Amino acid sequence: MAHVGARQILSKAQQEGYGVPCLLAGNLEMLIGAVQAAEALSAPLILAYNAQVTPQIPMHLIAPAMVKAAESACIPVATILDHGADLASVEQAIACGFSTVMYDGSSLPFEENVRRTQEVVRIAHTHGVDVEGELGAVGGSSVELGYGYVHSEFTDPEQAVEFVARTGVDVLAISFGNLHGLYNGAPDLDLARVRAIAGRVTTPLAMHGASGLPDSAYAAVIAAGISKINYYTAIARAVTHSLRQALATAEETDLVYHHVIAWTTGQFTDETRRLLYLLRKPVAAVA
Repeated sequence: MAHVGARQILSKAQQEGYGVPCLLAGNLEMLIGAVQAAEALSAPLILAYNAQVTPQIPMHLIAPAMVKAAESACIPVATILDHGADLASVEQAIACGFSTVMYDGSSLPFEENVRRTQEVVRIAHTHGVDVEGELGAVGGSSVELGYGYVHSEFTDPEQAVEFVARTGVDVLAISFGNLHGLYNGAPDLDLARVRAIAGRVTTPLAMHGASGLPDSAYAAVIAAGISKINYYTAIARAVTHSLRQALATAEETDLVYHHVIAWTTGQFTDETRRLLYLLRKPVAAVA
């Protein structure tokens, strides 16, 4: 249908009250599996590249496949650089044809985050590329699946208003108890904070660290004001678990690597389809 910016997809989701998954597409199995599921359900999709998660796959090699998949899909698809750490990676993503870039200055002091994000927005918008910024620190890690790095700094609603106004970001990632990677116990999400931010800004809001929640939690998160659902760890663990089971029961003489590719692609399709059902038509949030 169209390769579009994330804001176009998320603004519609924001208005109609559903969530859009942002899924890592660091290799072809992940990429094809996600697009197949989204097309089957006629659901919009955001495909992300994260250099920290798949450093073995260079951006300049996988980005053309992501862009081509988006252009060829029968649904709206955005492509995004996830957690861009510097201007060089942002500029590379723009040159590779991504429709959206995320600059993550959340570890910086507020004024420095504003200044650097302003520069990214200036450059990206010149090329017709959307920008996601982050305010407040989302802790945890989707790379090292432990609980060693869990530092979080919740997003201040008033600062969010100022940040959006001064930077002109198209999407805002916020921190409200969400964590990358694994949660240590049940997630404790401050949905009142999400509602407070959503009530003060018109910019679509993103939740990083959205995998690992109870199935029933997604409707409440979306109803509170989240439109972009960044989801990786749970889907990756589910696919890995299924693959281990398949390999353990397969006869070695019947197994060739292309069988593994086919199996893994199918598992990413199934897991993406399951997630899409969770994000559709949410009920009213529970206080």
